[in-house]
Amino acid sequence: MNEALQSSAPSGEAGAALVPLYVSGVFREAPLAFRAQLIECLMRPMGALGLVAVANGVFAALRQRHGWDHLQVTVDDTARINADQVLELSAYLQQTAPDVFGQVAELVSRQPAVASGLSAMLLLHVVRSSFKRR
Repeated sequence: MNEALQSSAPSGEAGAALVPLYVSGVFREAPLAFRAQLIECLMRPMGALGLVAVANGVFAALRQRHGWDHLQVTVDDTARINADQVLELSAYLQQTAPDVFGQVAELVSRQPAVASGLSAMLLLHVVRSSFKRR
């Protein structure tokens, strides 16, 4: 990340509060194939009740469509999901399973084309700085 961006990027609690926004930005900016991987990563720690409670149940419907025993998100599935729904899912996860964002950061960092986007750079900065303090 360039120095100007890094010095102006929020960190600590202020940065952590923005993680759901950055994740939804990554989703918005990413190609469809990566979006499917991102949604799978975000859905892994979710139970049935959480999936029903978030984003009007869109993620529960997706999970039910492919079977509760096997998590699979297709490119077609991602076309039916929008960034606001990913924002809501991420905000829920921030309260219930914040460690998932370390996995999201790993996923993003392994995709150079995705990691070069502004939202991805901000997400990586915030997640890495918050995990260093633990």
